[in-house]
Amino acid sequence: MLTAESQLRLLSQHAAEGQDLSAAEIEQAIHDLLEPGVAVEEKAEFLLCLARKGESPREIADFAILLRDLALDPRVDLGLVGGLLMDTCGTGSDNTATFNVSTAAAFLLAAADIPIAKHGNRAISSKCGSADVVEALGINIEMPPSAAREGIERLKFGFLYAPFYHKTFKVLHPVRQYLARHGKRTIFNLLGPLVNPARPNVQLIGVYDPALTDLYVHVLYLMKLKRALVVHGYDGMGKTGLDELSTLGKTKISQLHSNGNVETFEMEASSLGIPRPNLKDLQGGDAALNARIIRNLLSGDDDGPRRDLLLYNAAAGFVLSGKARDLSDGMRQGAEILGSGAALARLDAYRAFSHAVVRRSRAVSPP
Repeated sequence: MLTAESQLRLLSQHAAEGQDLSAAEIEQAIHDLLEPGVAVEEKAEFLLCLARKGESPREIADFAILLRDLALDPRVDLGLVGGLLMDTCGTGSDNTATFNVSTAAAFLLAAADIPIAKHGNRAISSKCGSADVVEALGINIEMPPSAAREGIERLKFGFLYAPFYHKTFKVLHPVRQYLARHGKRTIFNLLGPLVNPARPNVQLIGVYDPALTDLYVHVLYLMKLKRALVVHGYDGMGKTGLDELSTLGKTKISQLHSNGNVETFEMEASSLGIPRPNLKDLQGGDAALNARIIRNLLSGDDDGPRRDLLLYNAAAGFVLSGKARDLSDGMRQGAEILGSGAALARLDAYRAFSHAVVRRSRAVSPP
């Protein structure tokens, strides 16, 4: 009988020969990757062989589904949230240092009673990840699945801190560190937005590379999502891009429609009357600074370029939810919510809820 290391070596050979792996082989690979006794170098070699071949949409979808099934499950009842649950998680790694746009958009959308299950982590390639800024906003990020479900059902918002839900990923940390030291990207750089344990059926995903929009949208189709937008924004100078809709230049968008059709197109923010800013006008910093930026935006105190970027990205969420006819209508609705104070109120309500959960759990815990 082959050992886990030998099995993984055989799968590496299949990938190196250009063979797409079957669902059963992906399941075997995940088992072997999670086996502590398999050498880090063998795990890294398998992931690199898969990357050199080019991960197929089916392989990525199978990886994501199987890893998501290993996570803690908040089991959100879609019937209690109107049949729709959205995530606005992006890949990160765009190296533009913008503030946490998708997190700010998530609170704005929740204030419009669009149910959001925000999956996120601490910073890996930036100064401030979504978990860092949510925590800096005063929110307890390590709530149990039952509390995440309650938050989504009551307040239309739940933050799912990835390491808390994906306990198995701890085993993978050494191989991911090994690959990061060598500057190598693998399938794990793609999986973050795909393994939300709340299983959203609608997603807005920003990606760090324009080549990934078509790949992701086909993965989401295979994962049976209801609707999705996968976006990559250009900086207007041809140097770098954003893992969100961009007000700096064009945005490449791949859209999954509810009938299963997929289309890819480009959108120019100026067509909506959005003035073009400088990149520095959109940038943030550490968690404390980004938290202040988000509060200023949600309170309506910031009416500059960051507000335009927030509204543009939130508009995509309005369109996905079916609440807006188009991006222009979505921006109008978003602006009304910011002006009403409802977005900041929803953030503050969720912060209070997150700490009430802690007090409640202490009250029922045995002495």
